[in-house]
Amino acid sequence: MSIGQVIKILRIQRKMTQEQIALEADMATSNVSRIEKGLRHPSQQALQKLAKALNTKASVLYAASEQPISDIYGFLEKENTAEKQEGNIYQLLLSHEAQTVLKLFSELTPNNKSLLLEQLKTLHKWQAKVDVCDLLLKK
Repeated sequence: MSIGQVIKILRIQRKMTQEQIALEADMATSNVSRIEKGLRHPSQQALQKLAKALNTKASVLYAASEQPISDIYGFLEKENTAEKQEGNIYQLLLSHEAQTVLKLFSELTPNNKSLLLEQLKTLHKWQAKVDVCDLLLKK
């Protein structure tokens, strides 16, 4: 099975359109369509972006493409379950606030994620300056 077919199966399983995947992966919808149809092979960078948009890893896409077509759904379901269990372990270690922030962050578009990260960096720098001023004023 081609990697494009695997991408299409995962996209449909996740109830996403080609437009949604393209937006998340920061690529043209026509490229996603060509990849799914096997008319174009994704570059390593494009594959990483598509995997991220599908909430999986490129290695899973590669491994799934090596499976016989009759086993593909079972393989992807098994991998999805394993990734969820791994994610649940990490979530147990995070506070409720951190889990909420991560969930909301994951739902942002790539452009909004970049904007938010820049704002957080600026806020962090500002807070560090305020903390230094507070220390100086207390002395």
